[in-house]
Amino acid sequence: MVQTFALNYRQILLIVAISFLFLGSCSKESLDLEVNEDESILPHEYEMESLTYLLKDDDKIDTLKIKGGTEEFINPGNTLMEVQHVETFDDLVKTSFFEVNLKDGELPSDLNITGFKVNVPEIYYEDGTFSYYPEHFTISDREQREPYTPNSTFTFDLKVPAQSKLIFRKSIDRHAIICSFKLVIRNKTTGEKYNVEGKWHGILRYFNESFSINEEKLY
Repeated sequence: MVQTFALNYRQILLIVAISFLFLGSCSKESLDLEVNEDESILPHEYEMESLTYLLKDDDKIDTLKIKGGTEEFINPGNTLMEVQHVETFDDLVKTSFFEVNLKDGELPSDLNITGFKVNVPEIYYEDGTFSYYPEHFTISDREQREPYTPNSTFTFDLKVPAQSKLIFRKSIDRHAIICSFKLVIRNKTTGEKYNVEGKWHGILRYFNESFSINEEKLY
């Protein structure tokens, strides 16, 4: 009886020791899995799903005539002088400014909408649609200015009478706008969508170039 009791006691101790080892192994394995799961979490990726511009009742388009510089062509001689003049509008700029209506916490903290480069309007049509400027701008609440490139030049053959000067002037019309926009951004990781609305302020386009030439006699 004494030997049997001792054998059973040792067996119980062995079983308890194995149980502790097994539980410890499972616990460590569980912790390792949690660590691995945390390490496998990737940053969220976002994409712009759509961007729509529209003209609401409280929006507006303003037309302003912009006067260009004046150039003079002087002929102090006694015979007719012919000159060829090439005119451009290289000093014009395209502007863009987004006024975003957002409250704190409406967008995820890791979503920075200023990272998106977008098309902005150039021409507004009577059916309520827009055409878009070829260059892109960021969704910034600070005004951005870029050279406006209409890609057009105007060549004039001018005849300056003797003892005279020609005064050459130019002007062009400008459309500036405040319109509404709706932006939809999608979380590529989760599929969740976020709506961003506000106003876009900017120069749409320049058009209706005009030129005038006045002659004055030299004294």
